[in-house]
Amino acid sequence: MARYFHRLALCLCLLLIAGPCLLAQEPRLTPAVALEKLKDGNARFATDTQAAKDIGNKRRTELTRGQHPFAVVLSCADSRVVPELLFDQGLGDLFVVRIAGNVAEQGMLGSIEYAVEHLHVPLIVVLGHERCGAVQAAVDGKPLPGHLGWLVKQVFTGDNLPAGKPEAVTSAIRANAIHQAAALPGKSPELKELMDHKRVQVVAGVYSLATGKITWLDLPEPKHP
Repeated sequence: MARYFHRLALCLCLLLIAGPCLLAQEPRLTPAVALEKLKDGNARFATDTQAAKDIGNKRRTELTRGQHPFAVVLSCADSRVVPELLFDQGLGDLFVVRIAGNVAEQGMLGSIEYAVEHLHVPLIVVLGHERCGAVQAAVDGKPLPGHLGWLVKQVFTGDNLPAGKPEAVTSAIRANAIHQAAALPGKSPELKELMDHKRVQVVAGVYSLATGKITWLDLPEPKHP
């Protein structure tokens, strides 16, 4: 009996020591489940039925032990496009990288690689949005000074744009989101390897400023050598 209580005490001590680490480890989601969580959250946002979220001291204390986001979102820096809000997520749920035109340039790629390699995030979302100024500037094609000019050149507008200005910008916004998402494995061998092993999925969408809804876009099939 004494040996039993000794083992029980030892187990309790080990549990107390490992407890914080165990609490910090949340179950990893599959890419499909992570995407469904985002879709459900966006549906709540678009219908003004957002879920209650703990952003108080308890949640902040939990996050001091580490972060476990379930999706990366590469979005535009536009102030009207806030991924945590439009996907109805809380502190520590999303790993967000933002840049005008949601272009996958080197700094963005490095941040995404960190999230999927070190935080084991299973899903990458490239999110465009209606009335994107960076895309409109790319469609206009006028030379711009400084770093802004370089940035706009990274936006992909697609071929054979419609004749009308609003239609052309709408078409380019979709084309750019698809292009930036589809280009990720070609720009990053690390991402390609994870995608080939089905550990990471890349998707693209366009956010409607008016309705709050996201339209999900079909990506081209990956090219194999």
